[in-house]
Amino acid sequence: MIRLRQLEAFRAVMITGGVTAAANMLNISQPAVSRLISSLEEGMGIPLFERRQGRLHPTYEANFLLGEVEQAIVNLEHITQLSDDIRNQKAGHLRIACLPGFATSLMPLVMAEFLRDRQDVTLTIQTRSSKRVREWIAAQQFDIGVADEFEGHSAVLHESVDIRTVCALSPQHPLASQKSISAADLSGMPMIVQDRSNRFFHQLKAAFDEAGAELVSRVEVRQFATACLLAKHGTGAAVVSSIDAAEYVGNGLITRPFEPQIPFRLDILCPKYHPRSLLLQDFIKHFRKRLEPYSLP
Repeated sequence: MIRLRQLEAFRAVMITGGVTAAANMLNISQPAVSRLISSLEEGMGIPLFERRQGRLHPTYEANFLLGEVEQAIVNLEHITQLSDDIRNQKAGHLRIACLPGFATSLMPLVMAEFLRDRQDVTLTIQTRSSKRVREWIAAQQFDIGVADEFEGHSAVLHESVDIRTVCALSPQHPLASQKSISAADLSGMPMIVQDRSNRFFHQLKAAFDEAGAELVSRVEVRQFATACLLAKHGTGAAVVSSIDAAEYVGNGLITRPFEPQIPFRLDILCPKYHPRSLLLQDFIKHFRKRLEPYSLP
């Protein structure tokens, strides 16, 4: 078995022209260089140097071999560097699938921060409905998925995070001066709500019913971002994820705490039968950290 140190000693002698200079180059003793050369010749069964008058003279075979040895060492050095990068989460590729609204709110910031000190890391992001995200993750087409409405799948591991919700409205809204807004305050007022097939709509409706309040659905939407934009333009009030609302606060939209608090459940999905790389583990850790300001205890 040829060892890297043998090849390094061979190259050093070829480059410097002698054992002494090679030893200095490798920061080892002259006898150590001689032993490495001898063991390399013995292992290969090829004479690489002729020993004349105390000096080593390369054979034809040594000159012929030098180019391949150079390339082998370069490749090994590259592998060593790459392994260091992988170990330190500095290289690799991640495939991310997420909800369309999330891809235009917090996820771009998460990705940008994660890539900042990882020049050799690449990311792919694709957006679809929660159902499609779940299917992609189950089929191992993506490394991580961000969805809602996840009901479980035998090939998918998931972690749920409860995101704080707020009431979003324009500064001209009749309730804009209040410090917090309840379901009773919004009774009979036009609302922008998620479509009725969504679990969050039914949670909101239940809160209104419990307060004896009338929920007036003026516009039904699929994405919180759309609700924020409509609320900003005075179409009505909306109870939305604090992540989406943060994108529009200070730009024609204000938010107030909503009572009772209705958490929006965000699901982080990973393939069950595909090992998580160190890079993915680090990304998930970074992602969770970024969610903390918006998460409920």
